[in-house]
Amino acid sequence: MTRAPTVDEAELAVLPAPPGRPRSPEADRAIRDATVELLTRDGYANLTMSGVAAAAGVSTATLYRRWSSKLELVVGVLKARAEERPMPNTGSLAGDCRALVRSQVESVLTTTSGAFMAGLVGELARNPQLADAFRSTLVQPRRRELYELLDRAALRGELRPGLDYDVVADLLYGPFYSRLLFTGQRIDLEMADQLADVVVRAIAAESPPAVRRGGATRRSSP
Repeated sequence: MTRAPTVDEAELAVLPAPPGRPRSPEADRAIRDATVELLTRDGYANLTMSGVAAAAGVSTATLYRRWSSKLELVVGVLKARAEERPMPNTGSLAGDCRALVRSQVESVLTTTSGAFMAGLVGELARNPQLADAFRSTLVQPRRRELYELLDRAALRGELRPGLDYDVVADLLYGPFYSRLLFTGQRIDLEMADQLADVVVRAIAAESPPAVRRGGATRRSSP
């Protein structure tokens, strides 16, 4: 005769299973690095989940627990790399623009991101699914962060009124990617500072905001 379960046993039977092991930051880093290396070397079309797993030294099961497809993996890696370079908030329009462009340039000078992006841009034109995911997951959120930067500048009285923020974004990013992808001209910190200065002069308010000193209102020096 089968024994009926006790109340405690019945309750235990419906409890959720204990959570799995937490994700390993070391494995995450190894997967991201392997993905970037293989994308830079072989391109998106030749990238495989098994190849990434082998290069990262993890099992394919570990990889699929994190990302369900190659597309999701690549977009996730791009997003993680962007989050390593947060949008600056220096307290001034000039400082923010300079820090933003310098961050892009330093990424190209110190990592393989230049070759990586060059290879990826070509694939975006051939792969609409990748292009849509790239824009919605990376480009649009990054631009929203830039719009918040510009809103802060506008509240400080530093920004010329009536600006189209998309045009400002194109001014900040366009010359950098033009050199990276098309002209091959130098990309260095001097170029970054010159680009930032040109953009600030184009979008800044005609006169600087007033600064109070000793009870009097004065115009800050240019």
